[in-house]
Amino acid sequence: MTENKMTVRFYKKTAAQLAYLEKLWETKPMLINKMPSTRNAFINMLLQDYLEIIIKNLDGNSKISYETLKKKLLTQKNTQLEQVKKNQFNLANRMNELYYLQMIATKVLIETGGLNDLESMFEFGSTEYKTHQALKQLVDEDNKRLFVKTKRLDPKN
Repeated sequence: MTENKMTVRFYKKTAAQLAYLEKLWETKPMLINKMPSTRNAFINMLLQDYLEIIIKNLDGNSKISYETLKKKLLTQKNTQLEQVKKNQFNLANRMNELYYLQMIATKVLIETGGLNDLESMFEFGSTEYKTHQALKQLVDEDNKRLFVKTKRLDPKN
């Protein structure tokens, strides 16, 4: 098998990016399964991977230009997913806040003897049942408002 030989001159920015990536993988080898043994193999691996990505995304689809594909591949992915992650983090914080409030309330109830007066929140008619239902309704309404607000902010709509 003969290899095609070619001399390539890199722009300064390209050479700097190659050097940066090479150094990154040398200092953090866990980021790549197998580091190529030579610089030539390193550049060939990167070029081959890049070409596979382009061909896979352009093959059979003549409607998309290279520039459009490049922009799509380099643009930040799904901002909605990032918002969901942020919301999950905030939700975890709220749950922790509620847990602290619950601990404080339980401590006060134990100290005042009020813990013995609690009824089931599942027993229809009890004060605890009414409180549970009111809180459930409040959360449902709040979620609906958030959903409407999120829908309005969604650029796809």
